[in-house]
Amino acid sequence: MESSDRVVSGIEGFDEVTKGGIPREDITLVTGTPGAGKTTFSLQFLAYGARHGENGVYFTLEESAESIIKTFSAFDPGIRDLIKAGSLRIVDVPLIDYDALKQTITTEIESINATRVAIDSITYLQMFFPDIMSIRKGIMEISSILRMHKCAGFLIGEIPYGENKLSSFGVEEFAADAVIALYLIERQDTFIRALRVVKMRGTDHLTKFCPMEIVNGKGLIVYPNAELFTDVENR
Repeated sequence: MESSDRVVSGIEGFDEVTKGGIPREDITLVTGTPGAGKTTFSLQFLAYGARHGENGVYFTLEESAESIIKTFSAFDPGIRDLIKAGSLRIVDVPLIDYDALKQTITTEIESINATRVAIDSITYLQMFFPDIMSIRKGIMEISSILRMHKCAGFLIGEIPYGENKLSSFGVEEFAADAVIALYLIERQDTFIRALRVVKMRGTDHLTKFCPMEIVNGKGLIVYPNAELFTDVENR
């Protein structure tokens, strides 16, 4: 895949994992347990784009926009400047009904010609649908909106604690072009962060668990050349 067909993530070390970045206009499921770094990962992706001519929108269906901004400011103090400049928007989405959600996504994307979008989290679609197949259809419809607007889209999902699966409903990963899983792995008396690209259609990528960390003032850093546990503990 040519470099022009890729989107640079802006996340240190991650583009080495994907061997050049995320395929442009693909829909990616960013999944993980609570606290694994999904919000930080997604906002870094949007903030980098906003600084390089690619406007972005972060839709939050749970936490307030102000709370997200305050937390992320520890990693990127310039986020408020990006919002003020109009290159990045963080939007509270009222969970009124599914059609209103789709309209909000469409309106906000078109308002700033966004090409990078994150939706946090698609787990809340269960409020609108009675069964798993209806949820999958809803995810596919939202993905179609993002593709129609030629966006690189992140759908943020959840991995339930203690369960060996990639998502809450077991269908989210099949509706996405790529799946990036973030983990907090228990090791003796501590937890180690790790990232794995589970799938990424049409491109080669590393498949191993890569150590990562979240650092104040820098955000999320991935170590593609390190081995989980051994290199992390010796760094």
